[in-house]
Amino acid sequence: MAWKQLFENWADALPKITALYPHVDAVALQRFRGNRSLFVAYLAATHDLTLREAEEGVDDMLMRFGRCAMTRPEAA
Repeated sequence: MAWKQLFENWADALPKITALYPHVDAVALQRFRGNRSLFVAYLAATHDLTLREAEEGVDDMLMRFGRCAMTRPEAA
């Protein structure tokens, strides 16, 4: 999944993000809608990560979410 796809489905992604990163605040995440750099910085700050680690975490998250979307059965 690309960042743009996540942004387009931001409301649906928020519960998944908070489940994956328990120290983030859902209200705060709404402020970062679409701004990957701010999201990465916030993730680093809330989870005691370097910016690089947070960036890698976001990349991993996008891959996970993309796999979930690909394995989801199509609606009939």
